[in-house]
Amino acid sequence: MRRRKTRRMLRRLLPLGPVLLVALADGAGAHRLAFYLLLLAVPAAVAASLTCFGEALEGGTEEGLQALLAALVLLLAVAGAAARAPYVTQGALPTFGASALVAILVVLGIQFLAGLPALVTGRRVPESA
Repeated sequence: MRRRKTRRMLRRLLPLGPVLLVALADGAGAHRLAFYLLLLAVPAAVAASLTCFGEALEGGTEEGLQALLAALVLLLAVAGAAARAPYVTQGALPTFGASALVAILVVLGIQFLAGLPALVTGRRVPESA
């Protein structure tokens, strides 16, 4: 049961890997690579959003919050990629692109913290496929 909960938590945080790589690439000055990594984060955010939305249809308020946060991550990833697109050839990082990246990381942190009590206390979470 606990293993299932852990898998569900990891599915919710699916975009975290590509987003962390975006932050590392930006930190190294490889903004073009960061743009493509952010594009990779968009399908991951879509998958996480759909998973959370499905759980929200089966569950209560906590699952609804998770779905809302996952949708916000998706929105920020798309907006951040759109803001970076015109600057890819210049190798520059627009201010909104950096702000969107920080906001994504904050929302993913909030999403993790919001799901942590259910994982730790062992509260029964409705199963999904």
